Amino acid sequence: MDAAISSAKLYRLWARVSMRQAANRFHQMLRKSRLMLTVISVFVLGYWIFFTWLFYRGLQFLQQGVPALGDLLVARMFYLLFGLIFFMLIVSSVIAGYGVFFRNRETAWFQTLPVSHGQLFRWKFLEMSALASWAFVFLSGPLFLAYGWGMKLPVWFLLLLPILYLPFSLLANTLGAAVLLALVYLWHHIWGRRLVVFLFIAGLGLLLALYRPVDVSLTREAEIVPLMNMLLKNTRLAVEPILPSYWLATAVLGLGEQIWPKTLFFFGLVMSYTLFAGWLLLRYGGLLFYGNASRVQDRRLHGRANASRTYRSRLSFLASLCVGWMVWLKPPVRSVLKKDVITFWRDTGQWSQFAVFFGLLGFYFLNIRNFRYHLDERFWVSVVAFLNLGSLSLILSTLTTRFVYPQFSLEGRSLWLIGLAPASLMDIVWGKFWMSTIFSCGITLGLMMFSFHSLQLEPALRHVIAFTLILMSMGLSGIAVGLGVLFPNMRQNAAQIVSGFGGTFCLVMSLAYVAVMVMAVAVPMHVRFMANLPLEFRFTSLVSVIYTVTFLLSITATLVPMRLAENKLRQFEF
Repeated sequence: MDAAISSAKLYRLWARVSMRQAANRFHQMLRKSRLMLTVISVFVLGYWIFFTWLFYRGLQFLQQGVPALGDLLVARMFYLLFGLIFFMLIVSSVIAGYGVFFRNRETAWFQTLPVSHGQLFRWKFLEMSALASWAFVFLSGPLFLAYGWGMKLPVWFLLLLPILYLPFSLLANTLGAAVLLALVYLWHHIWGRRLVVFLFIAGLGLLLALYRPVDVSLTREAEIVPLMNMLLKNTRLAVEPILPSYWLATAVLGLGEQIWPKTLFFFGLVMSYTLFAGWLLLRYGGLLFYGNASRVQDRRLHGRANASRTYRSRLSFLASLCVGWMVWLKPPVRSVLKKDVITFWRDTGQWSQFAVFFGLLGFYFLNIRNFRYHLDERFWVSVVAFLNLGSLSLILSTLTTRFVYPQFSLEGRSLWLIGLAPASLMDIVWGKFWMSTIFSCGITLGLMMFSFHSLQLEPALRHVIAFTLILMSMGLSGIAVGLGVLFPNMRQNAAQIVSGFGGTFCLVMSLAYVAVMVMAVAVPMHVRFMANLPLEFRFTSLVSVIYTVTFLLSITATLVPMRLAENKLRQFEF
């Protein structure tokens, strides 16, 4: 009883501290970063309004434009949506949990206090769950609002949805935390790393074996029932009754149809498994957490002294491959860039986000060929090509703000040591610019090549899109690197640096630059493409004007921030 009371007091204390910290951050944002608060508020409001309307129109089209099958497609959409959300929640819990449990200074400090590991694990589990789940609730909100609007459901439908969603989210968080504890334990053993790699490869092979692309040439002659079976066969896994996503989707659909027994039964099913899995994790997770935290801090893999040296040598070799060929940079600059590459790959939170972003994009581009049934028309070929250009550019602007903008500030207190190198700070800043430009350009062009092959674009249209991507890689890198020097923040971590005034301003400028560039290229080139006008570069045609305008815009976006950064560095004091 005393332990329970002490735990309750401890959790109340931690809760008060967390709320006090959140309130302080909010007040600090009001005082120093009103631009960021304004941008976030406008984005949230615009996102909910636009996507609620978009989902509403889509649901209307399915229910009215596809007679007798609209309800089936809407139901299958919910099953597939919750299946993907459940999977992404587990992945997000693994990524967020690693940072909360094993890469958090506060967690390490709490371990030195007279607090049991079980109590600390349970509190940090709640913190991890909130970090991993809020984005999915925010992103899926407009869909449920549009569904209630389209089905003319009462207000209590939206009020009861969070009650259905909470145990589902906690179940995914629980599984994610269990997977994280198992992965950390296995990864600190040689046999465990081999087992993880084997299971990952086996999982990919199983997905490839089960996934069967639809032969679109057969869809034009098939009757309605065989056609629906062909189009929906790859989503059958989402309607397996053993999946928690199936339970939640059925409960939501039952709530919309006001079939209370079905809603209560599947809600109880989700709740029972959540309570059972949560009890197991919170009862025994503290011991596993303590052992894994010790292994992460140790870094020697149970006494193997040469393991860390081998790991460092591999990272050094990888960094040499990435940077060593940039012979136009001075050797001290290349050394600093090698350090940046090693730091990036050591931080799991950075490269995992990078891999998730471009991994999803790569999966999308690889599957464009399966949608060729409406790409026979020139209109859709052009629209999809420029939408791909826009999506790649927007993600690139987000990633340059997240990873490139804080690079100068992350040097922190060691910046004086870098200033002693036989190279000026501006040389090092230009080196960061070139590394960001080259790698951004390589990744985006590589993904766009799949799009070119799938859409079978004309060579002239390929050239203008590739040229635009190269220029935007330069422009976005120049904006991120230059503004990173203009608004340095040497005392905080990367996430806090990006969330400040400078990071918000960098994101706004990057998005504005992307919007102007995409519109300057997409609108005139789409009009010429639809009119069958020549798209090749000629000095006497409109195409030359498009090339010239995009080139001037990118040079301006690159040189202006970099020149301002150069002036800033002349007055910079260590």
